[in-house]
Amino acid sequence: MLMMVASAAQAGDAAARRIIGFSPDGTYFAFEQYGTIDAGASDSGWSEIDIIDTRTDEFVGGKPIRIVDETEEATLTLDQARAQAAAQAAPILAQYAIAARGERTALDRFTFPDDMVAYQDIARLEQVSQKWLSPTYDELGISIIQLDQILADSTMDCSSSFDEQQGATAGKAFGFRLTLQAQDGKPFQLLHEDKTVPGSRNCPTSYSLSESYAFTPDGKPAVLAVLVQRFSQGFEGLDRRFIAVTGQLR
Repeated sequence: MLMMVASAAQAGDAAARRIIGFSPDGTYFAFEQYGTIDAGASDSGWSEIDIIDTRTDEFVGGKPIRIVDETEEATLTLDQARAQAAAQAAPILAQYAIAARGERTALDRFTFPDDMVAYQDIARLEQVSQKWLSPTYDELGISIIQLDQILADSTMDCSSSFDEQQGATAGKAFGFRLTLQAQDGKPFQLLHEDKTVPGSRNCPTSYSLSESYAFTPDGKPAVLAVLVQRFSQGFEGLDRRFIAVTGQLR
């Protein structure tokens, strides 16, 4: 059993998350991830709010709202970073009326998404996290959410992320594919498949699944948001970040 203590997370860089919710028509989904950065002489707080168009699975405005100070003299506290990110996000959240809507349909409780994970526990968290979730919300017709780790083109040199047994990996990085399986065990929808791994992922070492949320707007198809854990090598050790994959169910 992992010993997760949020107050002990100051030596590492493992994000926690806060779900904000969906817009009334399900077109937008938002969540915050936050923590203390592991670079520099001080434990500087950071916050990132992702507002995602579920029709395209892309950020509103082309990028997340991110507050971070990576300088050696950083004095930004976690509360200050979160307050600044919330202030920047507030007009967009209000514009699309994004609020606490939807239902958590699946959770790997050993991913501890509510907590900043202590530095010494991040590697163990990566090892025990699973690559499938079984939703409890039967109306969606989803039996399994399946993550498969794949090799994809990379915008960074990620050769140090692979062991010698991996083979030819020039120009490649670990990406992932996300599929939905029906009650009969057969895949019925490809939710996501990496063609190129962006440099912002910092050469991932692995991915796993944390939780999923669903929302069904009046008269429209259900919308799904799946939170994927991304692990990568940071300044002092492993980092944990979240990626939200969204899509409208067919």
